[in-house]
Amino acid sequence: MFFEIKKLVQNIQFKLNAYIRVTATKNMRTTLLSKISLKSSLLELLILFLAITMGFLVENYRETYLEEKRSERLLNSLHIDLQGDIVRFDEFTGLRKTLIDDVYQFIDDVEQRGLLENDMKQQELFAKAIFNWTYFEPNTANIEQIISSGALRYLGDDELIHQIGMMQSRNLLLMDRQEREQEYFLNYLQPMMHQYYNFKWLNKNYVRNWQSFPEANENLIQVNPEEQRMMLWKHSDALAERVMNLFENYVFILRSSYVVNYDEYIEEMQHTIEIIDNKSLADN
Repeated sequence: MFFEIKKLVQNIQFKLNAYIRVTATKNMRTTLLSKISLKSSLLELLILFLAITMGFLVENYRETYLEEKRSERLLNSLHIDLQGDIVRFDEFTGLRKTLIDDVYQFIDDVEQRGLLENDMKQQELFAKAIFNWTYFEPNTANIEQIISSGALRYLGDDELIHQIGMMQSRNLLLMDRQEREQEYFLNYLQPMMHQYYNFKWLNKNYVRNWQSFPEANENLIQVNPEEQRMMLWKHSDALAERVMNLFENYVFILRSSYVVNYDEYIEEMQHTIEIIDNKSLADN
């Protein structure tokens, strides 16, 4: 009886151990599968993250590349603008020198002979001094586009970035000086012109006959000044002093603009071109 009970207990233990082994094996398999599944999920997430990151990097590189190329085109256009502006500004400074000389000649003539109503020479000097004011308008579209579009950060050249800022400042300073000249002309010289210049005489001898100025001038040589009234003023020392003082102030403003801005303006344009050329050589 004892041996039968012992055998039964051993049999139960054997079956229990077998069950434990089977259960443990199943649990190990489940744990292993869980680990494999977790690793697979993590790998998928990693691949997805890398794909998104690479997409962002490629798109960012593409945008940077396109912006750099766009900046290069704007820089080349600025280079062309500056070359053209140097030529036009040189012509402008020549006209400005001529205007300053004409104003001085009119002042000297009034100081020597007074204000004359029917004098062809003085009328011509007055017309040159008052009608020949011109202004220079730089090509600013590309430099403004470079600054406003954020293209500066793609240039990769601190000296060039600084120089573009300097060039923009020079443009603004030049325009400010010219606005002052125009303001003086409109407030002081133009009213004097309307008050004292005989536009009826001008229209009769120039405009109504549809003649060019050279043709009209040839005809005016034959006109008897005594029969014309080119200027509507009557000479007085006080009026002569006032007229000369207005033109003295005018020429002071013109010369100030010339002395303060013109040489430096050309130098800044030339220096900007030089830096752009150096950058192009370095990039290539």
